[in-house]
Amino acid sequence: MLIGVLAITAHTASSYTLSILMKPMLVELGWDRTTFASAMTLRMFLLVLALSWAGKLTDRYGTRMVLFCGALTVGSGVLGIASAQTQSAFFGMMAVMGPGQAFIGPVAASALVLRVTQHRRGIAVGVLNGADNLISSSIPIAAAWLLAHGGWRSTLTSLGLAYFALALLIVAVLPQRAGSASANQTAGAPPARARLRDLPWSDWRLWAIGAIYAGIYAFVTSVQLHLHAYQTDLGRTPTQASQTMSLLILAGAFGAPLFGWVSERIGARTALLLMVGGLAGSSTLLSTLEVHSAFLAWGLAYGLVNSGVVALLALVLAEIYGAEQIGRLMGVSMVFCMAATMLANLYSAAMFDAYGSYVRVWQSYTALMILTLVPAIALQRASRKDRRGRSQGDPPPFPKG
Repeated sequence: MLIGVLAITAHTASSYTLSILMKPMLVELGWDRTTFASAMTLRMFLLVLALSWAGKLTDRYGTRMVLFCGALTVGSGVLGIASAQTQSAFFGMMAVMGPGQAFIGPVAASALVLRVTQHRRGIAVGVLNGADNLISSSIPIAAAWLLAHGGWRSTLTSLGLAYFALALLIVAVLPQRAGSASANQTAGAPPARARLRDLPWSDWRLWAIGAIYAGIYAFVTSVQLHLHAYQTDLGRTPTQASQTMSLLILAGAFGAPLFGWVSERIGARTALLLMVGGLAGSSTLLSTLEVHSAFLAWGLAYGLVNSGVVALLALVLAEIYGAEQIGRLMGVSMVFCMAATMLANLYSAAMFDAYGSYVRVWQSYTALMILTLVPAIALQRASRKDRRGRSQGDPPPFPKG
């Protein structure tokens, strides 16, 4: 569980830190926000290409190798950015980080927890993501403190060394094939083949999940990257902006286990519908905020809702398909997520450069989240039909792992 928590934290730590360092980096280097967002998009594009492989390798070889390679690669990229002087070097290091972030994070971590947990999976996955939020809540404040005392390059250097330390911890703690799909595989036996073509590609529910999470990630990752700059543009100090980010992350320490608990009682797909509705409300309110206290209140509510995003993805997939193929299913689903993130980063930055404000950005995301409610409702209605069919003795449409 500890390694899973640290892995998910490591997946988002560089993004949180880069969002806080965006303005001072661009001021010193003389670049605009579209340049920064373009580099982030390149990282996301390569992340997308590597995600399905991350899931496949997790199912076949286990989590240790996947997480170790991810931590080592992201750490190398972060240290490279800390010494970058040109746009080509910055883009190159972002390209290095992309595949690394595919390997470190929720794909392997969720597979690890779901396969070692036989009961109360909702709570287990909720605690996994809630503990991540608890640790991540300190990242914006720590990054702001390091920025004030050592500059953005020193901040990134410290983060890169932390990734290297995590890589060593992963090797020291995890067994060789921890979290592989073959739970009963004997020592020394060749790993079972994990093929992407074995996934239920003809099932509309898999595509609905992809569409839902594409909409969710477009919004939440734009908030992650641009919320700090949005607040400072409105006159908040960097410390006040970091307080809002820390509060919304900290709220997730309670929200993620809460969503896990709720999913055990009403079903993961119903909990997902509630979360999408909450995000639609959050995007509506964001464009109306002005004072610091309003941002804090919004951050608390948004953090509680947003915290269930990754947890519910794993739980919905496990509820429908079981845990046997969870690595590949998570990998494919995260392709939708990161593809949406890639486009959203460019869109949000370009909209700001065009209008000089984020207000229209948040208004457009309100419309997107309302549209995302449509597949979420369809998926929730299908869950009721599935439960009625099982209560009448019909077998589930796909075997459980």
